[in-house]
Amino acid sequence: MRIVLIVLAALIAGVTAVHADDWTAVRLRGLVFELVDGQWEQLARGDVIPDDRMIRTVSGRVTLVRGEETIELGPNTQVQIFDQHRARPFTTVRQYFGEVAVEAEVRDVQHFAVQTPYMVAAVKGTRFTVFSNEDSSEVRVQRGAVGVESTG
Repeated sequence: MRIVLIVLAALIAGVTAVHADDWTAVRLRGLVFELVDGQWEQLARGDVIPDDRMIRTVSGRVTLVRGEETIELGPNTQVQIFDQHRARPFTTVRQYFGEVAVEAEVRDVQHFAVQTPYMVAAVKGTRFTVFSNEDSSEVRVQRGAVGVESTG
């Protein structure tokens, strides 16, 4: 019996580790889609977003959560989220257009960035919003500090 419990605990831990860097849609309003195998499928509350998945809001909004961090997408927004597993993990939100608000954990090193066609905003821990369209990008910091670098 004890061996069965140990094996079951190991399997559960393995499943948790697989999804440790995935984001979950916890609040959803309106039309929000994810690109799955070349087809746009409607996202539902509770869906887990795998690494590198394209997410697009049309008339809706969605809040994605992973641990203590959140990413909120406003209407008419398109992003991809990439998690790099290095000595120090790093998350990048590639924002094609729209509004992205981030609440990042406070850490001693930069570990989170939002990249638009015009700039990269990198943080150690803060709350900030990035707006981007075909002409420009803008960052508004609600709390903490954000380093912004031009990509153009």
